[in-house]
Amino acid sequence: MQSINGKSLTALLLVTALTFSTSATSSLQNLKTNMEGKHVRYTVKVDVKNVFEMGRYAKWLQKNGYDVAGYSWRKGEVEVITDMAGIEKLNENHLQGFTLEEAGDLAVDSRYLNPAKVEQKLKDLNAKYPQFTKLEQIGTSLQGRGIWALLVSTTPLTDSAEYAAKPSIIFDGMHHAREVMTSEVVMDVAEFALDNLDKNTGDAELLKRWNVWVVPMLNVDGNNLVWTQSSYWRKNARGDGSSTWGVDINRNYPFNWNKCNGASNSKFSDAYRGPSAASEPETNALMSLAFKVRPTASLSYHSYSELVLYPYGCNGVTTGDNALVSSVANELAAMLPADNGNGHYDPGTPWQLLYDVDGDSMSFMHGEFGAIAYTFEVNQSFQPSYDLKAPTVQKHRKAWSFFLHRLEKGLVTLRVVDGRTNEPANAQIGISNIQLVQGEKPFKTNGAGYYFKVLNPGDYALTIQLQDGRSQVLMIKVDASAQSHTIVIN
Repeated sequence: MQSINGKSLTALLLVTALTFSTSATSSLQNLKTNMEGKHVRYTVKVDVKNVFEMGRYAKWLQKNGYDVAGYSWRKGEVEVITDMAGIEKLNENHLQGFTLEEAGDLAVDSRYLNPAKVEQKLKDLNAKYPQFTKLEQIGTSLQGRGIWALLVSTTPLTDSAEYAAKPSIIFDGMHHAREVMTSEVVMDVAEFALDNLDKNTGDAELLKRWNVWVVPMLNVDGNNLVWTQSSYWRKNARGDGSSTWGVDINRNYPFNWNKCNGASNSKFSDAYRGPSAASEPETNALMSLAFKVRPTASLSYHSYSELVLYPYGCNGVTTGDNALVSSVANELAAMLPADNGNGHYDPGTPWQLLYDVDGDSMSFMHGEFGAIAYTFEVNQSFQPSYDLKAPTVQKHRKAWSFFLHRLEKGLVTLRVVDGRTNEPANAQIGISNIQLVQGEKPFKTNGAGYYFKVLNPGDYALTIQLQDGRSQVLMIKVDASAQSHTIVIN
């Protein structure tokens, strides 16, 4: 085990014979006059040597009820949001190497997107590119705001055979209300794609082969609170009319909900999972879109810490696709430089780099549909200078474009036909090298009989079974190119 200041990390977090830094003790005395009852942001400084050591600190903080806003392991800083009691609890545990620095609560730059701007931008793009877009309201928030998704595709009629014959990807932003850059990144996906679809470029040809769904702002009510009440509000606007406590909608999805203490059952926690799985309209909005499109891939944007996360969130648990998703994560991280130019993003599961997480959208997309799913934690703060928007969207534009190109190298397309009726068939697909052992749903065709799956190079046996039990086995070899098969089952 790695050591910090000569102590093992386990000993550092459990032993009480260590001493808090002088500056931290001084900070405590100075803050008592203005901190009582308030939740304030603090930068907690720690001595770590790598991202995994920092992840262990973050996990301890999360398990002890702190809102871990994000971290920079290279700078040895964890940002927490807590009150005076939380600060005193740190002091009582005598964690060596901690200092406290009040981070403040600054106003959000007015140039960032808000709910009204998002809705108007999507409507403008739909009006400008009617031949390439379809705008849908996928849900309505608790306060009556629309939750919007835009389809970008050369085949935007979702009930057409041409649309059904292409794989789909969902990009989403702002599960958490304060993470304002995420909506900018997802909106840029739509804008960049639409600016390039009619051009003779490699990116245009790639985009023509996919249905691209963008949801720039899922948490519209929470973001409204960021602009009107608290710039660091995280959750949605769930309340009782007299008070608002909110639900963390990225802990509210039904897959692995409340499985591993990866969220809180206290409505006053910033990681409150909600009273039941999928209790929130925002959660249901993204779920309804996903059930409609059955995504082959999913990219969810969060902030911050400059990480590329992949499933799953519970400690020690990985997926049957882990060889593929971990390899692609490494490639994505290596091409995403840190904002300060010092290093690149770090790849890993949430439990490796942060803390246990359950009920999250990434795990839902993978567990329900077999989607190749990632979460990007962008930037080094929640609300960085708006001047960082251009470099942030540009490097993530390169990353998601690379991602789609990379997926096509192992993309297998199946078209299943019922030989007795000569009609597209609903079928369940079993893949020999992928074990579904964490409660994942079986792989299924879409309504037009198509199934899309990205696979690592290798030999596979695909078992295609119709609803009445008829089946067929297809042997395939996956290399570095896409392949398509039509399976007629008599």
